[in-house]
Amino acid sequence: MTEGKAIVLYWTKNGNTEKVARRIHDTLKKAGMEVSISPIVKDLEVEYLDYNLIFLGAPVYENLSPKPVLTFLRKNRRRDGVTLIPSAPEVPGVAAVPFCTYGGGHTGYNEAEPMLKHIGQYFEHEGIRVIEHVAVVGVFPEADESYNTDGRYGDIRRRPDEHDLTEVEGRVRGILRRMHRVLPLGDLRC
Repeated sequence: MTEGKAIVLYWTKNGNTEKVARRIHDTLKKAGMEVSISPIVKDLEVEYLDYNLIFLGAPVYENLSPKPVLTFLRKNRRRDGVTLIPSAPEVPGVAAVPFCTYGGGHTGYNEAEPMLKHIGQYFEHEGIRVIEHVAVVGVFPEADESYNTDGRYGDIRRRPDEHDLTEVEGRVRGILRRMHRVLPLGDLRC
């Protein structure tokens, strides 16, 4: 099995999720992991089991992933060699972290949670343990201005900002510190 290898997969429409994905990538790299980053595009194929740590993220659309991400998840589940077996026993040495960006103008974090759990189930059904979820507030440019200024989080028009990205970096370092004893993550600097 590979040791210390990670991948960051993301889909973005307005750049918010890409900012978060790049900060995750850079944090993993600084910690000493071999890390790849890839936008989710139509013909992308990924063998999850080639990695110890998988981050997969997108913006929240009506509490779920946007269509390109749903298409990728369904298609990737059907890749060669994947067998969904009862009880989904865990695959040792591999874990996943779904992440998202969301506006939260109506119900806050509760708008993000269904999508994070949904993505997580694609991993769990293959025996890949989901170890954490990361949700980051971000502007929703297509929404009415009041959605970005008057919602539960106040004015989010410039988010995710540097404070949000620094928090993401801290979360990723925390994940690595907690998981280095149970995942083959190599020698880390976190």
